[in-house]
Amino acid sequence: MVNKGKTVVIIQARMSSTRLPGKVLKEVGDKPMLEFMINRVKRSKEIDDIYIATTVNKEDDAIEEVGKRLNIKVERGDKEDVLSRYN
Repeated sequence: MVNKGKTVVIIQARMSSTRLPGKVLKEVGDKPMLEFMINRVKRSKEIDDIYIATTVNKEDDAIEEVGKRLNIKVERGDKEDVLSRYN
């Protein structure tokens, strides 16, 4: 018997995009784009867990609120050290 590991998806999101700041929470219809992404990932039967990885910057508090509202775990780390958000 093959013992499968846990499959985790990490969605990286931050408000400080240089080309379109705040794009992750821009609304399409009645939902922020991040919520559309989360709902698409949730549809997979292969996914065991979902995390949002964002920064500790104040502007990303809104991303954490979306995660809480949708019951998604949020990990926060340094803006420049992307790997720190994947702990």
